[in-house]
Amino acid sequence: MLNFRGRKQELDILQKKYDRDSFCLSVIYGRRRIGKTTLINEFIERQDCKKISFIAVEQSEKELLNMMKNEVLNALAPEMAEIIGFQDFGSIFEFIGKYARKERVIFFIDEYPYLAKQCPYIQSLLQKQIDSNWKNTKLFFIICGSLVGFMKDEVLAESAPLHGRSDLEMRLRPFGYEDTALFLDGYTYEEKAVVYGLTGGVAKYIDQFDSKVALDENIKEQFYSIGGYFSEEQVKTVLSSDRQNPALYNSIISAIATGHTKNGEIAGCVGMEEISYPLKVLAKAEIIEKRFSPKPYYVLNDSMLEFWFRYVNPASSLINSGNGEKYYDLKVKDKLHEFMGKIFEKMAKEFLIKNAGMNGIPLITEITDYQNTFLDENRKPVNVELDLLGKLDQKYVLVGECKFKHEKFDKSELEKVMEKVKYLPAKDVKICLFSLSGFTDHVQKNAENCLLFSIQDMYKTE
Repeated sequence: MLNFRGRKQELDILQKKYDRDSFCLSVIYGRRRIGKTTLINEFIERQDCKKISFIAVEQSEKELLNMMKNEVLNALAPEMAEIIGFQDFGSIFEFIGKYARKERVIFFIDEYPYLAKQCPYIQSLLQKQIDSNWKNTKLFFIICGSLVGFMKDEVLAESAPLHGRSDLEMRLRPFGYEDTALFLDGYTYEEKAVVYGLTGGVAKYIDQFDSKVALDENIKEQFYSIGGYFSEEQVKTVLSSDRQNPALYNSIISAIATGHTKNGEIAGCVGMEEISYPLKVLAKAEIIEKRFSPKPYYVLNDSMLEFWFRYVNPASSLINSGNGEKYYDLKVKDKLHEFMGKIFEKMAKEFLIKNAGMNGIPLITEITDYQNTFLDENRKPVNVELDLLGKLDQKYVLVGECKFKHEKFDKSELEKVMEKVKYLPAKDVKICLFSLSGFTDHVQKNAENCLLFSIQDMYKTE
């Protein structure tokens, strides 16, 4: 695939498993549109062997059986397509096993949850095939699924029939900010960062941005125009696999996106007293994440959804009337830097984890944001919020502060950081400052025990 970019580590892992030339079950899962199928197809394309690719869909058992039969025969014995008839999945699996005894065969089932839900016995059938037939073959078997909760609970959990039989379990995540930039040749570092924020690193979303076109025009076309990719219907398909009450999920996401992050605040926004179950559904789908501090709160894992609910959803009527682009110009464009604040913190976190233990950055085992209240010398409460707080085991070793704005990181901002650090129960923490536009001369001269990183530094490749 000429346009394949990124995922080098994942490809290397799959290749190492493949090179063992023995039976292997690889379970690959992750949310929709992040590029699982593209990754697996790229890996398969690189191998010199017979390959079976079957995509499960929401159809009847008979139709699924017939579809798999056709794929298997076309790959292994096309000359016998009109001769052999398989009565059940078991006979198909045995047929695959016979071929894989003498040569390497890749068998890839995409969207596996659809097959397993339509044919619940398939899990036990595969368990039997692996234990009695496939384990002594050269079959490279890949199961892939987008329903994260199902893959965790029904495939990987201890109670699942296939538990303990996988040689590789890989949860594919969205691209990081550096890999996202690989798709955006021609954009500035700032523009690449904004696209990362608007897409969350989801491969399909990144594909909607043409870096030969001005960033503002891309945003208008895809978010604020009739027929744009990020339409209301598109957003609804992202939220959850549970469709019983989509309006409730929309309301919860909207509440979190607009700053109502604690359980009680969210419940008040949606008009319900008990919202534990929908919050768990959204967390299992990795749409939201529960953060723990003195007061637990929720954040959105999907920055596209956050942007859409904060800045696009209020303009739905204008977009439908053809005036969405005016709304963007007048109401949204100047707020992009505000939206990017949390995204920039996420980028800095990624940068620090990648470079931990190098170039003066402490080794860290955990890094998150931080909120707490302390008493000052007059016994008055002081609220301390830090963009990033890094730990080595349980010891505080790093503080990070991030500014995504056109002005340089200045003296007053440095003084605020140093004041907040005083309240931490730690000594000699390394302070890392990140700035879109660099730092004033005062900060560069007086930022003792600080490491300064511009956006150019964050995008430097080795």
